[in-house]
Amino acid sequence: MSGRILWITDRYPPAGGGMSVSCARQVRGLRRRGVAVDVLVLGAANVFEARIEERDGGADILLPAETEPAMSSNQAWILTQTLHARSPYSHAVGFGASTGGFHAVTFAAWLGARSTVLVRGNDLDRDWFWPQRGGMVREALSRATSIGAVTMEKVERIRALYPSARVEWTPNGVDVSRWELLPADRARRDEVRGLLGAVDGVRVIGLFGELKAKKRIPFWLEAVRDLGLMERLRLLVVGTLDAPTAAILDDPAIAPRSVRISFSAPDQLAGLYAAADFVAIPSMFEGMPNVLLEAMACGVVPIVSDAGAMRELITDGVNGFLFASEDRTAAGTATARAITMGGAEYRKMSAAVRDFAVMEFSPERELDVLCGLIGV
Repeated sequence: MSGRILWITDRYPPAGGGMSVSCARQVRGLRRRGVAVDVLVLGAANVFEARIEERDGGADILLPAETEPAMSSNQAWILTQTLHARSPYSHAVGFGASTGGFHAVTFAAWLGARSTVLVRGNDLDRDWFWPQRGGMVREALSRATSIGAVTMEKVERIRALYPSARVEWTPNGVDVSRWELLPADRARRDEVRGLLGAVDGVRVIGLFGELKAKKRIPFWLEAVRDLGLMERLRLLVVGTLDAPTAAILDDPAIAPRSVRISFSAPDQLAGLYAAADFVAIPSMFEGMPNVLLEAMACGVVPIVSDAGAMRELITDGVNGFLFASEDRTAAGTATARAITMGGAEYRKMSAAVRDFAVMEFSPERELDVLCGLIGV
């Protein structure tokens, strides 16, 4: 395929969050493979006027957030036409089906190019039902040349809505070598476990990432309390919390002992993942969480709901513990089964978890699938 790819998103460093991480990983991976990719970022963080930053393999086109959304969109189109005249775009990719996808299919039509929309999770689970964004999602999915989705259940839901569309599974990937523990990581792990008082018989459960309402942390903590498990576990909370979850964790009467770290640089995460025995993701709805794959790459055993891709990745009792989303009894039972495992049984499952991440979700596989979908 000749020409360049125009990759459009509102999630790209330094925006932060799981989508931002995935977006950057895929763009950098494509550029390493020699694919020319220009990234157009709508509403880039800490950007106050439009600028273009040249990179190896493409450019980052950063547009500030505007009080009038049409300002950014029209400025993006003006810049796109200028860049297209210099070196034509043959394909536009929308990362996310709302903002990114809507602009990608629109610009592709105006340029006479093909388009791909990458469905991540919230765009179908939340934005589809949100009046302000639902129209953008529907327009993006109806016009796209091809559609990728991070979970098979989303592939099936999109196919049911758009039977003639080309829709394929495009899983995330994880570079396991990045999560090998260095001496500093081991020291950090031991420090955190010491702060938590993780003695024999006490398990550390990690809560990582953007812990928004959909993550259902209060719901899961109710399940923990129902079964009297509070004294058997400690919480390592790394990331951002919504106000209700923070209030609960502040109350020792209704939450286990915890250590909270609001921000951690990516190169410090390995030691924090390693400090946890388990990672809990009790979400109501999900895509394919980077947190899950990163924790698994560190051998951390998942305790997760069956939302999104988690039902596709986790085999209950083999490489984690799975429970039905929004079933509080099942959530408590899965947690109890996990934290009462014997040491030998835990080590066996931990090894299985890491092997699964290595074998099934390599970055190269992620890029192979993505390249096949886009046609590069």
